[in-house]
Amino acid sequence: MNLQELDLQYSPSKWSKRFSAEEVIDQHIAAATSASNDAKATIPSELGVPYGTKEGEKLDIFGGESLPKEAPILVYVHGGYWQSLERSISSYCVKPFYEAGIRVIVAGYDLAPTVKMDGIIEEIQNAAQYILNLASNLGSKSVWFAGHSAGAHLSATLLSSAWMDSLNPAHKVLLKGLILISGVFDLEPLLPIYVNDALAMTSKDAVKFSPMHFYVSCDVVNIKVLVAVGENDSPEFQRQSKDFANLLLSKGCSCDFFLVPTVDHFDIVEKLNFDGYELTQKIIKLIK
Repeated sequence: MNLQELDLQYSPSKWSKRFSAEEVIDQHIAAATSASNDAKATIPSELGVPYGTKEGEKLDIFGGESLPKEAPILVYVHGGYWQSLERSISSYCVKPFYEAGIRVIVAGYDLAPTVKMDGIIEEIQNAAQYILNLASNLGSKSVWFAGHSAGAHLSATLLSSAWMDSLNPAHKVLLKGLILISGVFDLEPLLPIYVNDALAMTSKDAVKFSPMHFYVSCDVVNIKVLVAVGENDSPEFQRQSKDFANLLLSKGCSCDFFLVPTVDHFDIVEKLNFDGYELTQKIIKLIK
């Protein structure tokens, strides 16, 4: 593809059938903010819990003592091309999962250009270790990571054999699965377009930080992966999700691919606020 086509394929807002490119982003921020504020107002929570020393290394933990200590944990990692959006407006998925008896943790991280890709990945892996330790102390039965767009990429980095091998065995067995929603798993197509302006990745970086190029630990066969993408996502986003799901299957991983009907890159996660949404139900069934 030429640069113009690459730019179009990796501009998710230009593929929505509901709104213009500008309107769909404004609408997404409004919907995410409203649902997040509602969750924080109605569900017991601890906000801004530090998992590291950096500004962005904070968690919002929902459920408190209103859920049993053994409740499964779902960690949500927001998108924004590693350079926008934030933890404070990413609690929009909490309510249906909490009502299903699942503790939800929204993970924050620092954004580019303040940090580069290696630093962002390290923060998410630090968050995962912190949460697995928390889950172990609580007596939780399982931990699941869900990520959207850039958050799906960051969640997928947990499949790295190097990171997996660094885990305490008692913590490793708690990590039961990943839900990867409209993600980017091969970073190389982003190198020549606007997305890379803040990230400043080299070709070597793009390969190193792409889950498509990871050596996946054999331990991952015990982890269930759901790869979902919207019917109205761009063809490239759909291809990336299909390719990554096929890669995991080829390595013997337990992986399902789900093309979510009628949704675009944004309402595919906005609708996680509704318990009747097909993807919400599929995730609850997977976890429970």
